[in-house]
Amino acid sequence: MRIKALEPEIVHMEGNALVPAKAVCYKKDANGGITETIKPRTHEFENELKEKIKKELTGVSIFPTKEYVFLSITYGLNSSSEYKKLDLDNRAKTILDALKGVVYEDDMQVKVLLTDKLFLEHTSESYYKFSVKILDKKTESQLYKHLSRIGR
Repeated sequence: MRIKALEPEIVHMEGNALVPAKAVCYKKDANGGITETIKPRTHEFENELKEKIKKELTGVSIFPTKEYVFLSITYGLNSSSEYKKLDLDNRAKTILDALKGVVYEDDMQVKVLLTDKLFLEHTSESYYKFSVKILDKKTESQLYKHLSRIGR
């Protein structure tokens, strides 16, 4: 896994693991209340990622930012069955929550979220990578111009 601050306002990271989906289960407890649980594997992945990012960003004073951000996430999958069933929004939520409190204060600050998945036909390992860019007015304007050119 590699994490780097490319510029003071950009964080880029990649790892060769399959990001677990953020699946929340609700169960009634003994008192009739509802308990929310997350799969342990997802919780472990999220906490490990958060700790690695926190360690890498030690001393970078602008994080966690209070500004809006652009977040791009790519999943490269070497299994066609995994590719077909990958639920982008649940996988993205795992990463969004791992970045909370470390890169940004709250995931409400994610103004633009771009996720995609790629099928890796001739590769033995799946991977994920993401980039976070703090948005200022100039960057935001450039981003929207670019997105409008590619039909988004």
